[in-house]
Amino acid sequence: MQDTSQTKGASHPRTDPAWLRAVDRLAVALAVIAALALILLAANVFLDVIGRAFLKSPLPGTLEMTAQWWMPVLTLLAFAYTEKRQEHIKVTILLDTLPLRMRQWVEGCFGLIATALLIGLAWHAWHEAMDSFGYMETTSSRPPVAIWPFKFVAVVGVAALALQSAATSIRYFTGRLPGGDFDAHEGEAV
Repeated sequence: MQDTSQTKGASHPRTDPAWLRAVDRLAVALAVIAALALILLAANVFLDVIGRAFLKSPLPGTLEMTAQWWMPVLTLLAFAYTEKRQEHIKVTILLDTLPLRMRQWVEGCFGLIATALLIGLAWHAWHEAMDSFGYMETTSSRPPVAIWPFKFVAVVGVAALALQSAATSIRYFTGRLPGGDFDAHEGEAV
């Protein structure tokens, strides 16, 4: 398996075109929103625990907010940033045996396939979100918690991941990835 400690993001960011840098900035911005959602999740659960322990009244809708609001924002909006940093889990047993240039082309092609699949998933998520918006979907709990706005988080998160996957593919095809841990002359991990 490849050591990815040296392959965080593009190896030559100054030479990246403006659109690639914009995709990277979008990934970072969405990761910041995901981090804020983590803080809100912690605050939400903290208030629920305080309410339960001291006021004998839990915060209504905490379970629903955690499952339908905070967790989707946390996970889906962080995917593009994880792809930017090349920190998704990869099994590279076969890729490690390839010469560097061939490996870059193979990974670039797989990235394009992933991009196409992600675009299809984003399209489906868009239709699901619009259906949910059409009837203002809520949970069946008391009080009901609106979940339709957070269906659009899936659209944004998956679309951003598709963009970042395309950017990663371009970086592979142009020789910007993998970075740092490969000897350009030998094509082998150092």
